[in-house]
Amino acid sequence: MSIAEICQRYRALYMPAVCDALFELGMPERLLPSYLRPLFPDQAFVGVAHTVVGREIVPAVGWAEGARRMRSYLRVFEELEPDSVLVSTTPESFVGHFGELTGNAAQHRGCVGVVLDGNLRDVAGLREIRLPIVFRDFSARNGIGRWEMAAAQVPITIGDVTIEPGDVVIAEFEGVLIVPWAVAEEVLERAESIVVAEGRVRAEIREGASPSDSFDLHGHI
Repeated sequence: MSIAEICQRYRALYMPAVCDALFELGMPERLLPSYLRPLFPDQAFVGVAHTVVGREIVPAVGWAEGARRMRSYLRVFEELEPDSVLVSTTPESFVGHFGELTGNAAQHRGCVGVVLDGNLRDVAGLREIRLPIVFRDFSARNGIGRWEMAAAQVPITIGDVTIEPGDVVIAEFEGVLIVPWAVAEEVLERAESIVVAEGRVRAEIREGASPSDSFDLHGHI
């Protein structure tokens, strides 16, 4: 199954059903920490992870040297593909790690969302382009000379969850869920069956059936 098809079918689901599918299959529900919050609470997105690890430059360097050391990060925005999600982490850094100009670059490449375990800046511009973003905190400080990319497309850890490049990222108001690519099809098919069963339960309850009877019949509530 192609990346595009998997993402499209996951977008037709809702996160609790995917969590239930993982639980039923005996797999961990890889939910990222709840301190990550959506910039636009009404937006949801699904894509595959393109990972970035950042680090502080200590001691800080001047603007010219900082700009030189930022080049590798900027090249990431030439490598993003449709249905990608930029997943970036920089623990304990006080500068801004993503903003409106990088947001425009990501969106232009077909990136469907950003998960930023770091600080957001240029919020006014990001509101204009409506790129879906989940982030940790704000900082108006520029990272040039004080921050650089340490690695890209490597396994990264946010909270107690490790994200591999290519894993499926599902983000809603309720949080961010990671589904390993190796099991993405299996989990998708189970989640789709759960959504169908819950739809039947919903219809029966609205027609007056008891939740207990519908649960016994369909196995979901």
